[in-house]
Amino acid sequence: MDRDSDTQESSLAVNFARAQGKLQVINSTPLASSSEEYQKQAQDLVRLLKTCSSQVDRLSLFSSNETVDDYSTSELKLILVNAYLGEALQKLNSRDDRTAILEDALSRYRLFLTTCQALSIIDQSEDIDRILSHKNKNTGAKSNPVDAGTSRVQRIERFKRMRAMQQSVAELEAKLSGKGAADGGDDDEDDMEEVEREHAVKLIELKVHQVIDDIDMLHSEIEMAKQMEAMKLRNTDQDKRDGSTQKADKEPDWRLDSQSYSQIDPRTGKAAHPILNSSGQPMRPFILTNDRQRIKDSVFRPDWALPTMTVDEYLQQEQERGNIISGGGKEPDERPEIDDNDHEALDADTLKKRDWDDFKDDNPRGMGNRGGNRG
Repeated sequence: MDRDSDTQESSLAVNFARAQGKLQVINSTPLASSSEEYQKQAQDLVRLLKTCSSQVDRLSLFSSNETVDDYSTSELKLILVNAYLGEALQKLNSRDDRTAILEDALSRYRLFLTTCQALSIIDQSEDIDRILSHKNKNTGAKSNPVDAGTSRVQRIERFKRMRAMQQSVAELEAKLSGKGAADGGDDDEDDMEEVEREHAVKLIELKVHQVIDDIDMLHSEIEMAKQMEAMKLRNTDQDKRDGSTQKADKEPDWRLDSQSYSQIDPRTGKAAHPILNSSGQPMRPFILTNDRQRIKDSVFRPDWALPTMTVDEYLQQEQERGNIISGGGKEPDERPEIDDNDHEALDADTLKKRDWDDFKDDNPRGMGNRGGNRG
């Protein structure tokens, strides 16, 4: 017998207890939500909770004509089935039908709140009225805008109540976990039954506040998911149009007169008629050419541009264009060398060099730039 058939034949209490255990495990798991193992656990949890929900519907457990006092503690816990199912659906990571999954989770949350309100488990509040007022409308539509300051105050108050409820639930769970250590008696059993019932009611009230917060986030997530699906649909349509355009552009490539479709008749300025008609008869003169050798020659060639002329050819071409200046003015005469026997010329040259040295000593390099020649 497989797991699904075993789940169907199990009792509602057993399936619900199993679902609660699986939900605790998946909420405390270190696995990433996108991992395969995490998604497998989430899918198993969703299947199990849907089985519980169908069993509750078949039994018709909850009715608006009854109150909380008319149900036993074990039956009262089953109100959480839809809330747990909405939470489990949010854990599924399916991009194809993400919007449908989120809308299903939103409907499960609304069923949970409707049941709680019908059984007077929760008091009338603006948040619940705002959420349930859109029950018959589009699930992706946002509720009426609320003032930012008012929304912030409501969130703070709801957060404080949730903290107090969590602490109260933790204390009740501690009492329930220690009931086995105490000695059994009729009074003790009655007290534990009261504690267990109070724990169930507090757990439902806590889940109500958590569901209200989740619904506010679900509206935004559903809107984003719809935008993503619309964008994906537009991209798909654009890809189809682009593919059709490319196919139309490439369609005449196999034809003998493919180039004629892109040619323009210079006399009329319109596209030239094709060479062949639909029957294959030529409509104008044409020349058959073979580009095989040209394509073959262009295969084995370097990736860079090769030179088309030598340097001498380039210079000759530039000279013919007049871009090279040749010739010029008269070259200066070379300085005559002093004869070693001409003592007067040697003395004059030596004095000239000494005067130049004295000038450089009196006027160091860069002296004029630093303002040293100023009076």
